[in-house]
Amino acid sequence: PNTWSGAYQCWGNENREAPVRTACPPAVPNGFVSNFEIKSFDGCANPHLGLAAIVAAGIDGLRNHLPLPEPINENPATLNQKLLRLPTSLSESIEALENNNVLREMIGEKLFTAIKGVRKAEIQYYSKNKDAYKQLIHRY
Repeated sequence: PNTWSGAYQCWGNENREAPVRTACPPAVPNGFVSNFEIKSFDGCANPHLGLAAIVAAGIDGLRNHLPLPEPINENPATLNQKLLRLPTSLSESIEALENNNVLREMIGEKLFTAIKGVRKAEIQYYSKNKDAYKQLIHRY
């Protein structure tokens, strides 16, 4: 929260604290969105799987005629009692993934199982090698 990283499940117009943000350059008339910013995963995430998750969510929303919630145009941290917090650790991310049938159906059970296996191996590795994260920071 409070670092423009998108810590809560929401979206907003021109809201840098929201993980999904609509934005307009200065020359675009008010009300016409020309840019979307998605920042709900970091540089260690697989960009292909991140994009697959975004596409899967969009397709699910269209298929099921899901309404878009109201935008949050204030700092989501001030509404933390009303909004769901996004995962704060790889363990929490795996738990959220295991409960995500939309992505599971889109990418298939084999790939879904492989992703979970790799992430669980990463958790095990980094819990045993406390300084290994420094390699990630240097590399990425």
